[in-house]
Amino acid sequence: MPSTYCGRGERRINLTVKFRGGLQMKSSNYNCCYPFEEGKMLLYNTRTNALAILDNSHFTSYEKFLRTGIIEDKNFEKNLEKGGYILEDNIEEIELLRNQMLRSRYNSTSLGLTIAATADCNFRCVYCYEKNSIKTSKMTLENQNAIIEFVKKQIKVLSHLHISWYGGEPLLAFDIIEYLSPQLIQLCKENDVTYVASIVTNGYLLTPDKARALKKYKVGNIQVTLDGSEEIHDRRRPLAGGQGTFKQIISNLKDCVDFFDTVNIRINTDKTNVSSISQVKEILDKNGILKDNVGIYLGYVEDHNDAYELEKCLHIDQFCDVNLKFVRDNHFNIMMLYPKLTSNYCCADCNNAFIIDSEGYLYKCWNDVGVKERNVGHIVEKQEDDTSDFEKANVRHYLDFMMYDPTVDSKCVDCKCLPICMGGCPYKRVMEGDTEARCVTEKFKLEEYIKECAYELVRRRSETK
Repeated sequence: MPSTYCGRGERRINLTVKFRGGLQMKSSNYNCCYPFEEGKMLLYNTRTNALAILDNSHFTSYEKFLRTGIIEDKNFEKNLEKGGYILEDNIEEIELLRNQMLRSRYNSTSLGLTIAATADCNFRCVYCYEKNSIKTSKMTLENQNAIIEFVKKQIKVLSHLHISWYGGEPLLAFDIIEYLSPQLIQLCKENDVTYVASIVTNGYLLTPDKARALKKYKVGNIQVTLDGSEEIHDRRRPLAGGQGTFKQIISNLKDCVDFFDTVNIRINTDKTNVSSISQVKEILDKNGILKDNVGIYLGYVEDHNDAYELEKCLHIDQFCDVNLKFVRDNHFNIMMLYPKLTSNYCCADCNNAFIIDSEGYLYKCWNDVGVKERNVGHIVEKQEDDTSDFEKANVRHYLDFMMYDPTVDSKCVDCKCLPICMGGCPYKRVMEGDTEARCVTEKFKLEEYIKECAYELVRRRSETK
């Protein structure tokens, strides 16, 4: 029998009931009740992402429904059904989630390619998971042309193509961006396919000329990392020769921020810089960089590929506390904490998404780039009798990502956060096992996040009156 959780007394109640007229209904397994201001209650559903603030009379009516299956207020009944708080008894919500997951995972109308045009980098960041695979090589013309052919073979069925430029440091291979971008854009134009591009760069080589060109190549989103004050950032993200990078990045951002639709400033956060993270906003504001198109968020530093010291990393629940405090203290839009529904977690568990490294190998996860034994194919199709240095794809690794189903995972199937997590990070699950580290941050702070967002919605509502 399905059950739900309600915040008062943490009681579980069996909820298969009948409305008048014989229509059998039940309460959603994904309802969460939290006490709110002035005796009101919050009713949040993780499957539909609906949030309701119930006054005492409506919550009393809801509680009566839990006991008796009767709701006298038919408009309230209709709203509960609209929000997914109640649904027909013959519908299994876990099957709804599985259906959404499979539709998203095997959607062939969208293609996402992350292109690491070079394995080279001008930085030597202390926590970089690619530090052991840095090479001066760039993608060959053969592999570049193979990317074009790869897209051509799918273009007739695509409605959307997303390209993410990555590395190494992608601006070290700017000529490859200039070669591939016009051809991919033209392919999309000829076939009525939406083209979207983004770039992850350390920002050190970002000049106005390059920014202007990136805009021409439809790169609308850029991500740049700043790790705190100048002293702390330079200690964590120096040039290969040890020199600081902070001042140059700030100067470049000042010159280039207006060329992009969105600029995401990432602060990679661990125990060694947590005291400095709020200085980033002050620095950006002081330098005239903090504009409407600029967002700031925290990145969670981990010891992927044994590239960093585990004792310097925050535990996931510690990071959640830091993140919540960061948003509050800096008066960022609290709604950025509102959970987001997901059907599949990332490109690792999406069939039509790949990372292509500078040698043409295909990967499912960014963390695998450069670790050849984890490749899942190659952009250049090989003949069966071709035994050159091409290593066989790791089919087992691919299947570990793609065939996992969180809706039958005993650790996930009864978790209320399943609709906003869908099993969490595939890489952590495959490489680290069934630890809590793979779960989304909302699992650890869901009630706090929902309450913060509810207070903000109430505030906004009062301002519009």
